[in-house]
Amino acid sequence: MSDRLPTSVRYVKNGRGGQWWRAARTKGEVHLGWKSVPKELLLRPDFAKLDEMMKKQYGSRRGATQDFNQLQDLLDAPSQHLWVTFEDGCMWWCTVHDGATVNPDGESLEKGNFWLLCDRPWSNRSLKGRLLAISDLPGTVTTTAGFKGTVCTPTDWQAVLRIIGDEKDPDAARAASARNEYVCAVSKMIKRLSWQDFEQLIDLILTRAGWARISTLGKMREGIDMEAENLAAGEIAFVQVKSSATQEVLNDYVERFKTRRPLYARMIFAVH
Repeated sequence: MSDRLPTSVRYVKNGRGGQWWRAARTKGEVHLGWKSVPKELLLRPDFAKLDEMMKKQYGSRRGATQDFNQLQDLLDAPSQHLWVTFEDGCMWWCTVHDGATVNPDGESLEKGNFWLLCDRPWSNRSLKGRLLAISDLPGTVTTTAGFKGTVCTPTDWQAVLRIIGDEKDPDAARAASARNEYVCAVSKMIKRLSWQDFEQLIDLILTRAGWARISTLGKMREGIDMEAENLAAGEIAFVQVKSSATQEVLNDYVERFKTRRPLYARMIFAVH
């Protein structure tokens, strides 16, 4: 088994509604149908004959080209692809050996008509062990789960490779970098605020967090800048806002809070 992963991706559905998924996962195989294709063509593919056969089967109906392309992906060096599927709430992936194995008993409800043997067995974890839960994957990847056929190239196959290889998404990395620059810029601006403006900012933040001020700014009892109430939690907090403070100042307010504990459920100490 090679440590290198293929650089192309194919989605595969193990039977209608994933009916052969249990056998595929248990045995380390990819299970397929196409019971109308002769055994000889599956074992020794002649793609010209397969193409002609699909066109005869479909006649004037659409679908011959799609079926042929899917069979070509499965029978023409499938080891060149990384194979993925979506089952049990996860994205699973594997690699396969070249060459098909035909079911000697013909297509069955449990096994299908033929299968490919996995090189790397089915896994729902990235190379570093991260669970590939569908709920954690980008929509451009999970939309492939709705594909009605058996085999296709995922639209965002590059993202599939990045996710399995635990590589960073360049778009996400750029967004994170931009966010960090924004945070740094805002931080510098906050440090330039006067104490009145900083107090007003803290008041706005508390309001967004569900705290409603119940005292007038700058007109509170000694040692307390404002009182705020969280009706959902049934709590009242005293809030102290400082443009600068040492550890000793913080310790002093912690002691003040302890003495007023029956009245206040918590203390919020804001400093820039």
